[in-house]
Amino acid sequence: MSEGLKFGIICTAGVLQKWQASAIRLLAENGHELKLAIIDGRNTPGHLKDASSPGSERDLFIWRICNRFFFKPPQRKPVKIEKDIEPSRKMLCLVSEKNNGEYFSEQDIREITSAELDFILQFGFNNLRGGILDTAKYGIWSFHHGDEEKYRTGPPGFWEIFNNDPVSAVVMHRLTEQPGTAIILKKAWCHTLLHSFQTNLDVMLWVSAPFPVYLANEISLKGFIFPPPAVNSGTESGLPRNLKITSFLFRLLKNRIKFYWNDLFRAERWNIGIINRSIQELAINHYEIRREDVLWMRERGSRHYFADPSGFMDENKVHILMEDYSYSENKAHISEAVFDPSSKSFSIPLISIESKEHLSYPFVFVYGEDIYCLPSSHRYGYIGLYKRNYSEGAFVEDQILIDHIDAVDPTLINFNDKWWLFFTLRKYCNTHLYLYSADEMYGEYKPHPMNPVKMDIRSARPAGLPFIHEGQLYRPAQDCSESYGKRIAINKVTRLSELEYEEEVESYFGPIKQSKYPKGVHTVFGLGKYTLVDAKRYKFDFHHFGRRAGNRFKKH
Repeated sequence: MSEGLKFGIICTAGVLQKWQASAIRLLAENGHELKLAIIDGRNTPGHLKDASSPGSERDLFIWRICNRFFFKPPQRKPVKIEKDIEPSRKMLCLVSEKNNGEYFSEQDIREITSAELDFILQFGFNNLRGGILDTAKYGIWSFHHGDEEKYRTGPPGFWEIFNNDPVSAVVMHRLTEQPGTAIILKKAWCHTLLHSFQTNLDVMLWVSAPFPVYLANEISLKGFIFPPPAVNSGTESGLPRNLKITSFLFRLLKNRIKFYWNDLFRAERWNIGIINRSIQELAINHYEIRREDVLWMRERGSRHYFADPSGFMDENKVHILMEDYSYSENKAHISEAVFDPSSKSFSIPLISIESKEHLSYPFVFVYGEDIYCLPSSHRYGYIGLYKRNYSEGAFVEDQILIDHIDAVDPTLINFNDKWWLFFTLRKYCNTHLYLYSADEMYGEYKPHPMNPVKMDIRSARPAGLPFIHEGQLYRPAQDCSESYGKRIAINKVTRLSELEYEEEVESYFGPIKQSKYPKGVHTVFGLGKYTLVDAKRYKFDFHHFGRRAGNRFKKH
């Protein structure tokens, strides 16, 4: 890595919340140095100010009680700055308040500027204005736990649940002098946990902690071009009054009952189908899939399902590799079936890759005269490449592409004379997209400087084979915003290089509502004129129920 950056923090009395301390530790572990702590001399924490009149405090009584005694996410636990990441210098500062802004004195501004900081993280004070905004090379970076395009004020994570919004956003921005505007530096979209305000907020705080190190690493490696300021167009919701918080608590109860019911009694039942149409026609030309378009595999008993199809063509037949999951064993291996277009029938699936650990998402590709498979095997802690053994008709492990990594759904393509490897990580498996590249198929694979190149539960996690249409690269990804495997987003890759990555959602694929499996899709794989797809329905399964109930009991 290039030389690290020097940064400061703005905080209250040297006490931080757990997620804030995590942000500092991650920066230190990546070679960035905390030089200065700017401490609020008033000894009051930065908090959301209530602009209501004193007489309306009674209207906030229920919120105050809930927030003080019940809404206490672990990431907000106060912690002291540990000795190994303490700043080399501390200074107490007072601010003057005017026009709804807080201004540092000229003397303090000169002293902070003399520290020659690259950036400052704001964990204290409130609406900073004036010269303090220009004291660091890359400005002051602040956090907003909510989508600034929807919710400008209010308790973070609250109004998303109140409005039944399936997605909660987290933002890190650079402060500007103009109220209501900010320069967006990093933004992530997560699934809203509608059944628990405390957990939803905890996840939002946890996801935001690595934002500073993501950006600092990117600046160190290749610099950074700041986007223009954007207007925060969200509504001014404020704190919830008694009537709102009462309604909110009833919604939480209803959502929690629904959550546990679904978790215990609705097991996913996936199956694989084949469509006699190309992926380009389905995904780009928006062909509406009819019931008769899909030929489904025969289900294998009530305690198994097939998912994550990929494959290759051989003598006009379609070889399909898939996740073969057993509820009773709570794991899957990779099986292979053959589809014969002449008889429109599938062979009985046979084991192609067996493992002691769970395997899924057997991504298949052809290179030269060989056929390779890249299964998702994060429990092994590496990305392993398998090669087809023609004499045995199975796949054997050929080489480890990347070691010491818990990658999920690795997807490898050769594009513009370079190999690109997409995947997510286990702890951010549905939201954070990572990209590695190499000059040769076997590596050495190097991480992209913008990793994670995308943080969006609506279109990050790989969902099958990327494809080219009219010279343009498209990447299928899962949209898990409403539920896991709800539908697939087709992303158009607009920039792809060793230094840049950008993509935008072009269209959506699924769910296949008129089929036997109308509840979602999460893998699509194009093979010439054919497209492989999986889809799901829900059912009750005793093994699933027992395992889920046992997990719930252990947690309590």
